[in-house]
Amino acid sequence: MPAMPNIVAIIVARGGSKRLPGKNIRPLAGKPLIAYTIEAAKAAKRLSKMIVSTDDPKIARVSKDFGAEVPFLRPSELAQDQSPSLDVLKHAAEWLESQGQRIDAVVLLQPTSPMRNSRHIDEAIDLFVSTGVDTVTAVSTAENHPFWCWKVVETEIQPFFSRSHMSMRRELLPPAVVENGSIYIVRRDVLAAGSLYGERVAGYLMSSADAVDIDTSDDFERAERLLSAGRNEAR
Repeated sequence: MPAMPNIVAIIVARGGSKRLPGKNIRPLAGKPLIAYTIEAAKAAKRLSKMIVSTDDPKIARVSKDFGAEVPFLRPSELAQDQSPSLDVLKHAAEWLESQGQRIDAVVLLQPTSPMRNSRHIDEAIDLFVSTGVDTVTAVSTAENHPFWCWKVVETEIQPFFSRSHMSMRRELLPPAVVENGSIYIVRRDVLAAGSLYGERVAGYLMSSADAVDIDTSDDFERAERLLSAGRNEAR
């Protein structure tokens, strides 16, 4: 395997959440939600550094309590509902580089994926390094295969591909995956060029249970059940 580059994890945690106020520090099985991602990143062996990028002093305080570095508070213009993750990552990377940090790649970790653990992070980084791709994104098997999807055309529906695709047996279908948002790894020059995705993208496959994305109260409840059942033991 090629030599391990300098890979920095950035945990992005905005203070405002209209659907679930205080979501990122809301208690989940006895710990703030963001604590799970901080602990996973701290335990990962392939990361050179990990920081939290937030605009919220409360999130910053909780993050520091769990051992994360919060070297700045994110500018308010990068903490709006429509603020792209790309701009947040670029801001954090540029700030770190201004302090002398060399960065070959950035790992985006969102606190809303508490079931993602250190093993997942390390395996995704190993995939990134061994394949030499521009981007690795965490994926899970698609519940509904795109070959079986229909599109709405005026008052009718038509196959997205063809009727022959619609009748294919499951065992004949090519693998189909969807991004789950748990992990993104991006080469620094790709990020600088204004994208999360370079020309070559690899998918790191995770189970749907390990890739729970918390956006609603129901998601919180599902994560609670999974944690109670003993998942996510390898931090």
